[in-house]
Amino acid sequence: MPPGPKFKRDSKDRAHLLGLDSSDEEEEEIFLNSSPNAPHQSAHHSTRPPDGNHKIRQVQGQVKGVIGVMKDNIGKVLERGEKLEDLEERSGELADSATSFRHSSRKLKDKLWWQQCRVKLILLTLLVLIIFIIIVVILIRYKS
Repeated sequence: MPPGPKFKRDSKDRAHLLGLDSSDEEEEEIFLNSSPNAPHQSAHHSTRPPDGNHKIRQVQGQVKGVIGVMKDNIGKVLERGEKLEDLEERSGELADSATSFRHSSRKLKDKLWWQQCRVKLILLTLLVLIIFIIIVVILIRYKS
């Protein structure tokens, strides 16, 4: 692809965008080749409609409006980026907290399981002891 601008506009495109009559080429040439503050050099140029500066100001106003919208959009994009970074940071902290919680909950589960085993062992030991005492008491009464 040859180097150069991607979008090339000729004077007809510019005139159409500015709302000028494209059939009046002389007027377009005056508009495109002169600055708004420059005095006109020929008497023929004085036939230029008085609303030419108005159209320039209107286009400049539209450009300023677009620039304002773009600045707002850029500001919103930057805010969104900051919010996304904050969200990413918080999600990382949440993942760390979840890992810590999982680890501590496993430890607690194991601790409670061993505690339950001890209670069962103590109850079993008491049951065996009571049965042993009952058997001993019955044997002592039976022998006497």
